[in-house]
Amino acid sequence: MSRPSKPIQVRPVDDLHEEPEEVVRLTTGNEDAFKKTEAPVVLGPAADHKGPATRVKLSLREDIETRSIEPDIETLIESTTTDPAALENDWGDQVKNAKPIAWGWFAILALAMTAAAVWSLYKIEQSENKNLRIEQAAESIVSHEEENEIEAAGLIDRMDALLRSFHNASSIEAMLPLVRDPERVRPLMENHYGRNPVPLVRLRSIRSLNPLTIGLSTKFWVASVAQSDDITKNILIEIDDDGKPLVDWETYVCYQPMPWDDYATQRPTGVSLDFRVVARPDSFFSHEFSSASQWLCLQLNAPGSMEFLYGYASAESEVAAQIANLIHQNGDNETSMILRLLVPENLQSKRGVIVEKLVSTQWLFTEPPAADP
Repeated sequence: MSRPSKPIQVRPVDDLHEEPEEVVRLTTGNEDAFKKTEAPVVLGPAADHKGPATRVKLSLREDIETRSIEPDIETLIESTTTDPAALENDWGDQVKNAKPIAWGWFAILALAMTAAAVWSLYKIEQSENKNLRIEQAAESIVSHEEENEIEAAGLIDRMDALLRSFHNASSIEAMLPLVRDPERVRPLMENHYGRNPVPLVRLRSIRSLNPLTIGLSTKFWVASVAQSDDITKNILIEIDDDGKPLVDWETYVCYQPMPWDDYATQRPTGVSLDFRVVARPDSFFSHEFSSASQWLCLQLNAPGSMEFLYGYASAESEVAAQIANLIHQNGDNETSMILRLLVPENLQSKRGVIVEKLVSTQWLFTEPPAADP
């Protein structure tokens, strides 16, 4: 507790009864004159003051009312006294009264951050795997292209050797190992070269080698060659399953079972022959074939010949529909094909022949023809 303060009082001091101290005055030298004319200055009440002494009187602190209601001693003690134990008791109340922390949002945020991190790692890994696959694919493509280039170079070398050997062959026996389907082609070669001996044609140069897609087949190439007789000829080459190139001899000589001019003039009857012809729609109806509603009429020519024939197929037959569709696909222009022709006995038409079968839609057999039953 604080010590009680003493009342504030003003105590007057009376210095009039004390002996005045000697005053030394500084002058300019005329000290005697100064003493005569100037009276000494005394600090303090004037000696001749006769009025009442006025003193300042202050009231005591206890006598001054500073409040309308003064607190008593118990109130002062209670307001200034603090129980230390009560200080800690209020802490729990503050915690209870405080708003709860939304820990769920922190959990959601943590899950979102974790998911983002996992997703980022996944994308990084996925990107690395994708880059790896791209690199592997690129390496595979490059390797595959290199293999293809090596294989193509080897194939070109083999076709070059084939063409040179084929032109140097002077007999059927020498040609057979170099041509497609040699067993089926052998009798055709014997028939052809029985009428025309094997010509001595030399290869001067190979001008070009290009792959050829025929239908769904991609195993054919066409070689443009310059021969010793100043003739440029296209030769079809097939690459077999073993990668061996073979000449298509039938298209090389444009094989016919007999010369087209002889067939057109001699008109052998009762025999069916397969000819490579160029067909175009026509409207020449005469003699046995005078009905346009019963017959499909075609004008037939062969390469290198001025002779032509009229081929007739029954309008209701499958062969007529096949030929008409093939010509239509070619823009109704002349179309190359292999037809089986027959000259009936006692036929009155001088240039008419029966079309029995569409043997091939082109002059090349992409697959060996099936034997007739």
